[in-house]
Amino acid sequence: MELQATALKGIVRSSDEELFYLFPIQDVSTLQQTKAHLTCAIDVLSHPEECSPEQRLDAVRTLNSLVAALSVHDDDHYSAFDSALEGGNVQ
Repeated sequence: MELQATALKGIVRSSDEELFYLFPIQDVSTLQQTKAHLTCAIDVLSHPEECSPEQRLDAVRTLNSLVAALSVHDDDHYSAFDSALEGGNVQ
């Protein structure tokens, strides 16, 4: 897959016309922690009938925190992830 720059900072377009948001990951543990939080949130929201209302709410908060942090810290992705993960932890 080939990636091409776009006019938007951190956004690239693939040869298949898909858009991707790129952000640097400080180390492998940060990547693993982020993946775990997002995977859990997606699993909860994919199977809401199997989860408690509190788990569903935590999943939404995790995703909202990530989006809000990326918006606030557009130039500082490390701070964005720190803010997002502090604000919404799915167990």
